[in-house]
Amino acid sequence: MLYPLKFKPFLKFYPYGGRRLVNLLHKENVPADRDVAESWEIADHGEEQSIVVNGPLQGKTLRQLMEEYQSELVGKEIYDRYGDYFPLLLKFLDCDKRLPAHLHPSDADAKKMGLNDTGKAEAWYIFKADPGAGAYCGSLPGLTPEKFSDAIARGDNFDGVMHYVSTQTGHTYLVPPGRLHSIDAGNLAIEIQQNSDAGFGWDWQGFVEAGVIDPVDAENHKKWAPQTALYEDGAQQHTRTITLSQGNVTRTFCAVCRYFALEKLAITEPYEFLDNAARFNTFTVTDGEAEIGGNGESTLAKLGESLLIPAGVKTSIKPANGQPVELLRCYVPDIEKDVVNPLRLVGFSDVEIAWLGSYGKRNDLRQFLELPDGWDQQ
Repeated sequence: MLYPLKFKPFLKFYPYGGRRLVNLLHKENVPADRDVAESWEIADHGEEQSIVVNGPLQGKTLRQLMEEYQSELVGKEIYDRYGDYFPLLLKFLDCDKRLPAHLHPSDADAKKMGLNDTGKAEAWYIFKADPGAGAYCGSLPGLTPEKFSDAIARGDNFDGVMHYVSTQTGHTYLVPPGRLHSIDAGNLAIEIQQNSDAGFGWDWQGFVEAGVIDPVDAENHKKWAPQTALYEDGAQQHTRTITLSQGNVTRTFCAVCRYFALEKLAITEPYEFLDNAARFNTFTVTDGEAEIGGNGESTLAKLGESLLIPAGVKTSIKPANGQPVELLRCYVPDIEKDVVNPLRLVGFSDVEIAWLGSYGKRNDLRQFLELPDGWDQQ
């Protein structure tokens, strides 16, 4: 029988990492002599596997769970849609140094180019931003493929092509395929994304030297990035959140696209969670800690820990020590049923709802909202 699952993360030692995963999140089993860039909390990506650490399924990988439980794990509708592919990947990023300038291809581009991965949409929730921290996100006004290629040729890889924005703790950035981006130093972020590692960078300084990327691929990326980029900018880069009070739970919608929805739940009293859609969810503790249980198994979820809630599992969430707990919830949405209709019902405007999907033509909420061009300049 399935129950709320906690995993051992899969660590990534990229050049931009630091020690925030240890110093702020108190992650265990992190090498003391190496900086860590990413902690893949819930992952089923080839050899990069999360391993269960609680209950009877302890020691099993997420891949093994997918093969054994299939729709019982993720939900029938999601299994019918994605099959054996676990659709999401959840990670922490310690941006102690600036990330490479890069973008991710769309599903169509990934297929056309014969990549092994799908395309990649992602959203960052800024867990902690140092004073003065920022990020690059979105193309500069008037950028074209030709101007993009010229900037790469002269080494103007960041300010020559992208917006620079100040980051704040609690901000969310939805980054659709094709959007130029890089997170700058001083940020600890939680990222929810399509289960893919596809991306094209045009500034891989330090990564080639570290053996992370092949030099030939790094050069090819400089050609592919301008071909697959989104050339658009909006009134602001971070999403505009929507908050609802529902009894002892405050529910904040942070970001929505066809692949995932990201919400923040602030819980002050014991709470019973059951997703009426019978699909899997993920929870990540962003403040406090809680005892989380279901189907006879219970585990303490501490700050920075993530759990996978299998489809249909009624889950109890009990804040520890009488203190409130804050969780990030991720799931694969039905945009109309889960977002548009409920928010319209309580009086939010279509423009307010649409901003959960950020600006631009790859905003997946627009098809339900019939908004005119220019809505995102409001």
